[in-house]
Amino acid sequence: MSVKLSTQVLSNAMACGIKFYREHQNIELLKDSEETQDFTSIFNSLFDALNRKHPKEGIRINSQDFKVLEDTLSWLDEWESHFEKGNITQNEFLTRSTAEGLRVTIRSTIDLTNHLLKDIGFKYVLTNKMNQDRIEQFFGTVRQATGPNEHPTAPTFLQVYRLLSVYSILRPPKTGNCEILDCSLPKVTFNDLKEVFSEEQSEREQKIKKLKDKLDYLVEEGSWDPIDDIILQDHNYCNEIKSTVKDCIIYYICGYVCRQVLKRTKCDKCIFALKGAGTHPQAALTEIKSKGFLIHPNYYLFKLVTAIEDGLNKYVQGMDVFNSTIDYVLENHSDLLNFPCPQHKSAILTTIFQNYILMRMKQFTLTHNRELKQNSSKKKKLSKLQKT
Repeated sequence: MSVKLSTQVLSNAMACGIKFYREHQNIELLKDSEETQDFTSIFNSLFDALNRKHPKEGIRINSQDFKVLEDTLSWLDEWESHFEKGNITQNEFLTRSTAEGLRVTIRSTIDLTNHLLKDIGFKYVLTNKMNQDRIEQFFGTVRQATGPNEHPTAPTFLQVYRLLSVYSILRPPKTGNCEILDCSLPKVTFNDLKEVFSEEQSEREQKIKKLKDKLDYLVEEGSWDPIDDIILQDHNYCNEIKSTVKDCIIYYICGYVCRQVLKRTKCDKCIFALKGAGTHPQAALTEIKSKGFLIHPNYYLFKLVTAIEDGLNKYVQGMDVFNSTIDYVLENHSDLLNFPCPQHKSAILTTIFQNYILMRMKQFTLTHNRELKQNSSKKKKLSKLQKT
């Protein structure tokens, strides 16, 4: 059982994905998925209310989380009433133990939080601290310490408990406010001298410098279009025009790249050139997922990131993905390298290339390694079935 995977399924991203594929792509299997979407949204809000970790998001008096918990209780009672009336079958409702456990968890959280806030005088309550993880972790440690004995007796448990108590005292701490000094070690090592006198740049720095030189060369050679024609005004597209899922996802990721670039600049001209109005059909997914804080990128920036994605798909299996992708964009999409701010255009475009390629390669590596691990586990299982 993995709590992390279950929370990913019952998440706001899953609810938005169901809505996006139902309304934007008209998937036939999701034709009547409104209840599933509501179910996912309710549990996502419930998980958030029961998992407050930081003081900034802690539950306070008259907090919205109280309404979320109360609404979830009412929704659960209404769902159960439909089962008791015979409107739905047993398979369409939770098991009795699950329903009672969920109801006890929500009600106890409400009562305990009200007691801490009103009677004890707490300023806020972190619901993430209300768990039994430490107790489960302790009993798991005891089971591991007993070795092959899967059914330890009370004397065995007490003996292991005493051993673990002594071990926790004798074991040296990993961190502290002092450190052990070894006089036998040299004060200055050879690696320290090597780092001081080393003037060679890393491979990543060399590639970034090479990219900046190429962009500067394009500017000096006059390959850029006139600045008056650089900024593409956002167009109003008819709502019936729908783009592909790939374009919607790239547009959504492009907003993340835009946010990362905006952190590094305060130039008004750069900010105006990077942001868009969000009136394009590719903004469908962003509009569904946005709660008012997502950024809509400029359409030129979206087209540039799309060109980078095409280059990545073409050279992702090669040995030099970074340089090959850059060369592909410079050779085939040089018209997209127009940026209205002459002072920061080289730095901004370099940051866009660097951030997007690095992010996509991390995602590709993670997926590729997961597939290799799955294939390796399948081969191990098959090898055990073969006769030796």
